[in-house]
Amino acid sequence: MSSSSGGSGGQYEIGVQSFTYREFNVPDICSELSGTGVSAIELCDVHVEPDADTDEVESVRNQLADSGVEVCGYGVVSFEDDDEEHIRSTFELVDRLGGDYCSLEFPPDNEGIRNQLLSVADEFDLDLAIHNHGPGATYSTVEEVASVLDTVDDPHLGACVDTGHFFRSGEEPAEVIPRLGDRVLALHLKDFVDEENEAVPGTGQLDLSELLTLLETETSFAQPLVIEYEADAGNPTPAVEQTVAAVRDAME
Repeated sequence: MSSSSGGSGGQYEIGVQSFTYREFNVPDICSELSGTGVSAIELCDVHVEPDADTDEVESVRNQLADSGVEVCGYGVVSFEDDDEEHIRSTFELVDRLGGDYCSLEFPPDNEGIRNQLLSVADEFDLDLAIHNHGPGATYSTVEEVASVLDTVDDPHLGACVDTGHFFRSGEEPAEVIPRLGDRVLALHLKDFVDEENEAVPGTGQLDLSELLTLLETETSFAQPLVIEYEADAGNPTPAVEQTVAAVRDAME
């Protein structure tokens, strides 16, 4: 899955994080996304778990594909120890789903876990994207993410930039994106009015046109822009449709 550069801020596919639809099953997600313009999904364990059997994984992937939605990634997964069985089963799932990356977090100072993650990811040719989760989280600021990336010269390890959680930590895309550069491997489109109140992406602090320009000029970003909207779990589709329209306007 890839994007092509063009327009004022680059042309990208638009995806959704399946946690946005955490109150829906996979067939209902397919129905909800029909006609929205969303063509990719980053799945989470609400909809398929690493220990799912082959038939379930194939069913999930095929249902999505039949509705015009490809799996771009999986996450966010927290790895607290170097349990190879957990790591391997997770990355095998991402591979079977057809995903390119796993968004994740792990203890930043634990070299053993990091090396184990990278070793197994290399077997499946998967990217690993450190996800920031806002104030008080394992990774809150861009420097906390960059401090790990700066010590590991491996193109498979990068960042999943969650724009909303960076806003919650007091940081804007204009600070974050250039600092991470080509290590931006995944992105969650999320927006907040302030630290506590979420907004439909593009209606709070997030300037979509600026973000797209930053991605085009400061990175080699090639994954879908993944919408993650948590404020209306029972009826998220209107917010998704609004975001798709706003992103398309920004790409013109």
